[in-house]
Amino acid sequence: MKPLRPTDPEQLGPYRTIARLGAGGMGEVFLAKDDRQQTVAVKVIRPELASGRAFRNRFRREVDAARAVSGTYTASVVDADPDGPVPWLATTHILGPTLADAVKAYGPLPQRSVLALGAGLAEALIAVHSAGLVHRDLKPSNVLLSAEGPRVIDFGIVRATDGYELTLSGVLLGSPRYMCPEQATGDPMGPAGDVFCLGSVLAYAATGKSPFDGSSAATLLYQVVHGTPDLTRVQEPLDTIIGFCLEKSPGARPSPDRVSAACAPGGADALDWYDWLPEAVLDSIGRQAAALMDLDLGGDGRTGVREREAARVGATAAPGPGSGSGSGSGPGGVRVGPRLAAVQRLITERRPSGPHPVVFPEHPEHPEHAGHPEHAGHPENAGHPESPARPKPGPTREQAPAPAPAQSPERGTHRARRSLRPAPSRRRILTAGALAVGTGLAALLHGSNGRSGGGVAAPSGTAPEPLWTYRSDPLVQAPAVFYNETALLKTQSGALFSLGVTDGTSPRWTYRGISQSPTPPLLVSDAVVALGTGATVIGVDPATGVERYSLDFGTDFRFDTLLGGVGDTVTIIGLRFDREGTPDGAQESVTSTNVVLGTDLGSRLASVIPISAQDIGLDLKPVIDASHFVYIDGLHRLTARGTDGRGNVLWSQRMTSDSETRSAPVVLDKTVFAADSELIAVDLESGALRWRVREENGGFASVAAAEDTVYCTTRNPHGVEAFDAATGARRWFRETPRLDLENPLVAGGSAVFVTAEANKNGFYAIDARRGELLWNFTDGRDTGINDWQLSCDLGAGSDHPLIAQHFDRVYALPMPHS
Repeated sequence: MKPLRPTDPEQLGPYRTIARLGAGGMGEVFLAKDDRQQTVAVKVIRPELASGRAFRNRFRREVDAARAVSGTYTASVVDADPDGPVPWLATTHILGPTLADAVKAYGPLPQRSVLALGAGLAEALIAVHSAGLVHRDLKPSNVLLSAEGPRVIDFGIVRATDGYELTLSGVLLGSPRYMCPEQATGDPMGPAGDVFCLGSVLAYAATGKSPFDGSSAATLLYQVVHGTPDLTRVQEPLDTIIGFCLEKSPGARPSPDRVSAACAPGGADALDWYDWLPEAVLDSIGRQAAALMDLDLGGDGRTGVREREAARVGATAAPGPGSGSGSGSGPGGVRVGPRLAAVQRLITERRPSGPHPVVFPEHPEHPEHAGHPEHAGHPENAGHPESPARPKPGPTREQAPAPAPAQSPERGTHRARRSLRPAPSRRRILTAGALAVGTGLAALLHGSNGRSGGGVAAPSGTAPEPLWTYRSDPLVQAPAVFYNETALLKTQSGALFSLGVTDGTSPRWTYRGISQSPTPPLLVSDAVVALGTGATVIGVDPATGVERYSLDFGTDFRFDTLLGGVGDTVTIIGLRFDREGTPDGAQESVTSTNVVLGTDLGSRLASVIPISAQDIGLDLKPVIDASHFVYIDGLHRLTARGTDGRGNVLWSQRMTSDSETRSAPVVLDKTVFAADSELIAVDLESGALRWRVREENGGFASVAAAEDTVYCTTRNPHGVEAFDAATGARRWFRETPRLDLENPLVAGGSAVFVTAEANKNGFYAIDARRGELLWNFTDGRDTGINDWQLSCDLGAGSDHPLIAQHFDRVYALPMPHS
């Protein structure tokens, strides 16, 4: 801790700064307290980064994601303001040095400490991965050593979507010594990448050195991808555990569950954490505790802290190697004050414990299922529909909505006993508070909306039992795609598979080796198209899963997101690399630009579709046909561009917007419907406005269309509203419990489906003609940011089921009938 400078902020939201903890590439970290004297660490983003809109958007998304992480071995996010003049993020303050500082000051940790460290860090990764995140930057400086166990920090904050990003200046984000091969080569990084980084961190803890070495970043990256890790100074069994973690192939690495079991056979929570660190490290934690107490007594962290500490403890109290912590001395015989000695005794009081044997669990026979070894991909777990937890009857107008029961089908298993339930975000806490006071106060806060929905009514019936349930590896956040009585889905581990819609208890085929791009596959020219690594497009036979082609478009591009496909052309968001050699030819300079690409599969050519500067970096959600690329642009205009490679603007309609988000437009019978603060209907060919409906109380969130009706989710109050597609006349409005407004609604058959704000509360079915709330389906599981994904085969009518995905489950539910 260091004193505050005159230029440092005095207040960050509700937190008063009292000291400086450090600084990094993204900003500075301050120690702060709120009015309840809760101590937090507040990261403040650098002004030059905060001024960029793309950076702000990414920071906002990552803050929301990180709020979902909660576990014993992580530092949880407690508050944030990504939209303020100075963006900041507050986490729980952990007393203890980083692993990097501890090893630098006191040398490598003993084997018993490294084994405990491995168990705790593996448990932290389980918590991160269970929230749908990948850490992407696990390194010694992101690991804190507390007296109660290790803590992982900076999970999911300000990271590129795949952990590897070249900025305009060619800067590689990340730490080369602790990268995984996927990061070093620019391929998408999944949970297995974190396991590789964990192996490197444990090697550093045991030896004081990274397992890969090199005189330059390029040499380091080459060693990470191709070299053999140096584990000569690592003792057995640690060298075996670390060696498995450092396998080059992601599928060959163990899951965090298995690493934890190898390091702590009795379970990480059963370890004697009071005795896990060497004396010298525990003494340094004692000094930190004393310094924090001094800050409490001194009041203002800007004056006098260093002088008082130096006078009381002595100018020689800087940490150094040594052990010894007698009643009045610190490391190296340095005399300390009586209160510091008391704090040291309090923290270093330990119970005796002896060494324990370590047995590495049997490596999974199918590495692709390593993330969930207790159930994923096992035939005995397929084909057994589970009875999802049912909510109580919905609230009446006078009664606040009651949350659905949170009973999980996996209750009582080893995974369910872990403390993985995400801490509630500020938004959820405020939502719960608003619901608790009843709809009367909610109406007062929201104001009159002029609708005749009649408040939140109870569902008129109970949800149907699933026709079948399939238990999968964790799925990407993308809806299913339908082909000839089958549903096509993707997993986070890079698998594409097919389930029969009438019986999906086991896959008809599985293809492995696609990227983790969170977008659904495409049906293009009678093939299922997905992205591979780098700039590769893969085509698979939709009936058999046999690969038809794998087209590599070279090193000048990297493909990230499939947007759509027509004919032999797919539209992709990706990066275009520009490479320039230095005059002496010693080094190549690489810059990159986000681009939209029209990729012709027949001629194997990728051409850039020009878009405006304000559209670069947006989460584009276009609707695409043979000649139109229609989306809401950076200026909140509904814009249509040509798809002929020139990208010319065909027409544009300005929309009224009170929101930062952009929903996906939809097309029905040559009319484009787009929603923001208003709902507009525009002729697809000419761009002429057909009608416009203004929403005065917060606007619309998403839009869907089926048959002769357009449906929108509303923000204030939450609900669904239906309009005549031809005239824009209102047909009905149904107020609902709180919805996940970032998730699109789905219209199919005689019903509309919308997801609840808390994913443990599932989703709701609403009658498409009358607006009646029919039922609420949930499996009762809270899976962090892994939202429900809903899809139905509109071309098949009401005979085909609704396909509902939730993290690692696929449910088929019968469609409602009017």
